[in-house]
Amino acid sequence: MTETKPIALANQALLAKIDKLRETNVGAAIPLPQLVVVGDQSSGKSSVPESVTGFCFPRAAGLCTRYATQITCTRQAVSKVTISIIPRPEADGLFKPRLPSFERQLNRLNDEDLAKVFDEASFAMGIRIGTNDDNPDASAFGEDILKIEISGPEQTHLTVIDVPGIFRVATPGLTVESDVALVRNIVKRYMANPRTIILAVLPCNVDIATQEILKLAEEADPDGIRTMGVLTKPDLAIEKATQDAVVDLVQGRRNKLKLGYFVVKNRNADDTISTASDRLATENAFFMAPHWSSIATSCGTAALTARLRDLLLEISKRELPKVKAEIEKRKRQTEAQLNAMGEPRDNENTQRQYLVKIASRIQDITKSALNGHYADDTIFKHKADLRLITKMIQLNEDFSNVFWKCGHYQHFRSGLEDKGEKLLGEVIPTTVSGMPGNVYDELHDIIDTDYECPKPLRGPMTETVQELYSSSRGPELGTFNGTVLASVFDKSAQKWKPLVMSHTSKAILLVHDFIFNLLDELCPDSMVKEQLWGNVVDDLREKYKHAMKHACFLLEIEGSSWPITYNHYFNATLQTKRQKRLAESLTDLAVSIPEHEGTGFIPLDHIRQHTTDMDNKQQVCEDILDSLESYYKVARKRFVDTVCQHVVHYMLLSGPDSPLKVLSPDYVLKLTPDQLEIIAGEDTAGKSQRQRLTRELESLSSAIQILRT
Repeated sequence: MTETKPIALANQALLAKIDKLRETNVGAAIPLPQLVVVGDQSSGKSSVPESVTGFCFPRAAGLCTRYATQITCTRQAVSKVTISIIPRPEADGLFKPRLPSFERQLNRLNDEDLAKVFDEASFAMGIRIGTNDDNPDASAFGEDILKIEISGPEQTHLTVIDVPGIFRVATPGLTVESDVALVRNIVKRYMANPRTIILAVLPCNVDIATQEILKLAEEADPDGIRTMGVLTKPDLAIEKATQDAVVDLVQGRRNKLKLGYFVVKNRNADDTISTASDRLATENAFFMAPHWSSIATSCGTAALTARLRDLLLEISKRELPKVKAEIEKRKRQTEAQLNAMGEPRDNENTQRQYLVKIASRIQDITKSALNGHYADDTIFKHKADLRLITKMIQLNEDFSNVFWKCGHYQHFRSGLEDKGEKLLGEVIPTTVSGMPGNVYDELHDIIDTDYECPKPLRGPMTETVQELYSSSRGPELGTFNGTVLASVFDKSAQKWKPLVMSHTSKAILLVHDFIFNLLDELCPDSMVKEQLWGNVVDDLREKYKHAMKHACFLLEIEGSSWPITYNHYFNATLQTKRQKRLAESLTDLAVSIPEHEGTGFIPLDHIRQHTTDMDNKQQVCEDILDSLESYYKVARKRFVDTVCQHVVHYMLLSGPDSPLKVLSPDYVLKLTPDQLEIIAGEDTAGKSQRQRLTRELESLSSAIQILRT
């Protein structure tokens, strides 16, 4: 069906837009719709783009296809040929400045002029020119793209890419063994593009079962939905069996491809003077032979060109919306990667700014983590281990509970008064959920988190008190001195030190793990993160040592001084204990009176007898036990609060010397230029990545502008 003029113009504009996208090099990141000609060097491969575009490669140029060649036909009022170079995405070094500026325009085509332009293009791309080129930096093949744009009033928009032909043996003086792999990789890369129509060129006079290019095409396109076979050199298929084999291929009876096969006739190797119309007439006459009549619709340049144009237009229309979406997505990803890298860090100011930004962010999140304001930052949604104050409160509560239940050496009485002392098992677990699994190497000599608190011994503690009293009593009559109470208190509190040191160790581990994970989350550059961590870890260790030292100081105060308290709760508890003990001891002496049913009465004589039966030592030991139990409760509550407030909250979390404040903007501002360079200076890999991302972002941005026009 003949297209109307507006539709034809729209189709040309669409194909032109795809070509402009390709020129931005966005195709290195996003697959673009394209026609790519592949085949062996000796397959007549270059004759296919010649046939469909009318452009003839210079025969005097030697190995012409040493790089991908993009031939684009566009309809313009003026006839001309423009030859330029599209640099490969990673182009750099000596050749980078030459490539974008290379452009040649020709008003007429002849072998001599074309050969000269091809040599100039090869030089610009660093490609060896002939066997006499002794430039040590030159290569036989390149990955830049030579763009040939053919304009004219009779042209119809079509773009075909011709890539180097695969070969297996190096040519001395021209190619080396590594070139074999290089060309193969170039071909496979183009074929792997899911939006590429693969034009697999196969000579008619060979058995296609032996053709490696079909195997490569099958690897890239297992279903054969985007591979077309193009059969060349039909004039060399002299024998009828060979001709029949070609017909079988085209008719789909062998090696079926969904896009089918086409047959085109090459110009002869020594044909340097025929025009495009001459070659077309010769080809038409050749396929008029009876043997080709059954596949006439698949023979000749005109049939192939029309089919390729339809295929390119079809895939371009179908894929362009997807291409646009992928380009926009890739642009966002690239911008995010560049933003994560920050500004270039090639001097003291940019390095300091980069680290200050990280340190400021660390302090902001730390503040939210300490206040429990988890809604202030999205980081807390996917990093639950950064909810520091929640984990620390749980740790303190567990510490308090274990101290309450198990902190005493032995139960004071046989009848347990505190419901919290009704324990099961011999050991009370003290592991908080969410604790880091491994201790950091730098903390091994500072902390110890392995302590498990055993269950207190069964009560009462009477015998223990009597033994200590007997070995420590003084000349007091019917009373006891503070030394005895201090001794029995030390006995009861002997588990305090391992409990406190273990708790402080766990608090340090939580803080250290928080700092490490926060830095890991906020610093995307692994080298910067490693250097920064190595630079602050000694400061952190000193803070932790100071916290452990202060915990020891608090233990020393409790253990080396006289029992001291001005808390009225001590006296109230002591009186309550004595009253309860007396009431329990008199219960068995009570008698009932019928007139007062439900009430027990104790005769005064019984009370006098009971109080006089107890000897002086027994009375003193009972008083010591009452005082110990009353003082222990006051001291325990006071000490637990002091440890949590002084060591955990002040020294580790909120105090001016907290380790959480080490990685701050002030710390960064004090770094010397040499330290900044070591920590934040970009290494070669980082600079290369930044350059690559910057080039890619430029390509993607240009592509989006093209898509919007």
